[in-house]
Amino acid sequence: MISYHSTRGDKKIYTFSGAILKGIAGDGGLFVPERLPHFSLKQLKPLLDGSYQDTCLSVCDLFKTDFDHDLLKKLIYRAYSDNFDDRRITPLTKLRDNQYLLELWHGPTLAFKDIALQFTTHLFTEGQKKEKKHRLKKGLKQPKYLIVVATSGDTGKAALEGYVNKEGISIVVFYPYKGVSSLQELSMITQEGGNVAVYGIQGNFDDVQKSVKELFNNKELNQQLLLEKNVLLSSANSINWGRLFPQIVYHVKSYLDLVNAKAISFGEKIDIAVPTGNFGNILAAYYAKIMGLPIGRLICANNENNVYSEFLKTGVYDVRKRILVKTPSPAMSILVGSNLERLLYELTHDVEKVNFWMSQLKNKNFFKVDSETLRKLKEIFYADWVSNEDCLATIKKTYNETNYLLDPHTAVAQAVAERYQNKYGSDKPVVICSTAHWAKFAKDVYKALTGLESKEDEFKILKKITILVHGVTVPPNIANLRNKKIRFKRKYASGKESVKRAIMQSLKRW
Repeated sequence: MISYHSTRGDKKIYTFSGAILKGIAGDGGLFVPERLPHFSLKQLKPLLDGSYQDTCLSVCDLFKTDFDHDLLKKLIYRAYSDNFDDRRITPLTKLRDNQYLLELWHGPTLAFKDIALQFTTHLFTEGQKKEKKHRLKKGLKQPKYLIVVATSGDTGKAALEGYVNKEGISIVVFYPYKGVSSLQELSMITQEGGNVAVYGIQGNFDDVQKSVKELFNNKELNQQLLLEKNVLLSSANSINWGRLFPQIVYHVKSYLDLVNAKAISFGEKIDIAVPTGNFGNILAAYYAKIMGLPIGRLICANNENNVYSEFLKTGVYDVRKRILVKTPSPAMSILVGSNLERLLYELTHDVEKVNFWMSQLKNKNFFKVDSETLRKLKEIFYADWVSNEDCLATIKKTYNETNYLLDPHTAVAQAVAERYQNKYGSDKPVVICSTAHWAKFAKDVYKALTGLESKEDEFKILKKITILVHGVTVPPNIANLRNKKIRFKRKYASGKESVKRAIMQSLKRW
């Protein structure tokens, strides 16, 4: 069995299920496996004839979790079934020669977060059952869990869908008010279910995420919640290993699909391009690479909030004078991404360095890695960023040339991937992670196609796009939002006290 420990040196060791339930380590660090499993090409080859579910089960088995094989198989087939509109779950589509789109938006909320969260919620509830048995043996009462989520747009709805009406679990989602698309907001504030709550926070995603992390690290509050409410906090963000771990699977599956499509020979390397916000998706690709998947470069694509592209080129992470820029790709508009900490740990395995860098970031909004770590970063990653204008131009250009309609996040990744290929003359196939359905960003897609700024409501704009673009339709779970009742209207000021107050108010209702 592979156990889990903190990136910051906390000596306490957790099982796979224990790390998922806990969410974040007691010292504020993130859980990482004590060792990463490796697969050989010989082990991968039989999966060429398998389904997405087969690939997922094989990856799970490699991690030697504390769930047995048959239970995992049952959970995987429950997670990936008719809740996805394509039986392949993450289909691969050829865009141009040596450019392939990995469509990660075929789940219930039309975003890549569904791939992890439809599975993670089952792992979480099974983890609760394990914990309950353990506590009963000791004569202890089983606590309830409160999932607290900070979202830049897509995680919130995906987490709500995953945890809605789950026994022994409630969920509160915080999002930056006016910092997500109108349809992203509407999908969250109309969420049905008796165990859910959604609140807008004045400020940007970094403000929201910082407040939520401080909540997890507030030992006094956590003790109060346990003693007075019998409630433990956990997370559905990618700070939780259970959210990150399933994302490794689709990178593996994309490679197998390229082989099956005869785009590459088995064993030949590919590149992977990821529109990057909280650094979880690209970190999952990094894990797949060091586990043995034949990956060349990881292409990190940023929007105008290009802190990662600067860092990966210079080794300097500096947000001292940065102001978050509003972009067409709000899920990527993040200045302080959580999963970078995991990457730094995996590159150095030095908790003292990680603690120092994270302390510098928290207290000074700045840190600089050593020359050896920078060398490794440059060897693994290519990074660049795309302006708002170029993002929209990429949507139009891609549609005109290929008849494929990109969302703004995928457009950023496609533009950076193409720059990389042109710069290095690379003919290596690149898999571009397509992270959301275009319909969630109707205003910006319409502006990209027409050059016009429409002030009409999103549903009228969606209708116009379906007239403009031959063959596209609006997915039912977007179209149906128009008739759903708004349940959550309350907004809070930024800061940990506001987040704490919102949580205490929610607990009173439940």
